[in-house]
This record gives sequence, structure tokens and C-alpha cells, in this order.
Amino acid sequence: MKAFNYESRESAWNPGCIIFLLRGYIDAHTVIEFEKAVNSAIDEGVKQVVLDISGLSYISSAGIGAMMGLTRKLTQNGGDLILLSPTPKVMAILEGLGFTKIFKIANTEEEAREKLSDTSTSP
Repeated sequence: MKAFNYESRESAWNPGCIIFLLRGYIDAHTVIEFEKAVNSAIDEGVKQVVLDISGLSYISSAGIGAMMGLTRKLTQNGGDLILLSPTPKVMAILEGLGFTKIFKIANTEEEAREKLSDTSTSP
């Protein structure tokens, strides 16, 4: 298996939202491919991104840093980023570093949709 790969699709419940299914791991060697993929969607006008991280076995500080940068970029453009279905191992990394207080995390697509609609209706 490749160290990192992804698939993306438009959300069925929100045409302006892209869902990325991430697999493998994101570290200093794979983070560039990850960033290019999501930045490309943002540059094309996508404002809402859901990262389905259920297929990630590991994420390093480089990967978390990239997600922080993407969150910042989306927020500045009136958008948002949701992390969907983290594995227990990835969740432990996020919790241990305090990032569960920074990232919006959902366990289901329905919960992700609700979190995104909360943001789009906020002033």
C-alpha cells in the first residue's frame, strides 16, 4: 500500500462541500501531496471541506500543521474544515496535543453536516 492516498467527492448534502477520504499516514514526506490536493479544491472556490480521516493510521505534527493552515485559509474565506471519524490512534494524538479544542471533529457525516450548517448560519 502507498504511504498516503486520497479520494475526493462532492458532498451529497452540500454541493459546495468537498469530502476527502484520506488513507495511510500524513507525515513530513506525504504532507505536500495532501496540502496540494486540498489547496487545489480551495483555490477552485470550495469553502467547506470535510476530511474523512477514518483511513489514516498516523498523523505527524507536519500533518496537523497542514490541517491548521487549511483551517485558517478556509476561515479567512468564510469557510470551514471538519475532521470526520478519526481512528482511536489519531484521536489520541489530537487529544494529547490539545487539538481537539481547535479542530471541529465529527463522528458521522450527519454530525459534520450539522457542524457546517451551524457555521454557515452564524453571523
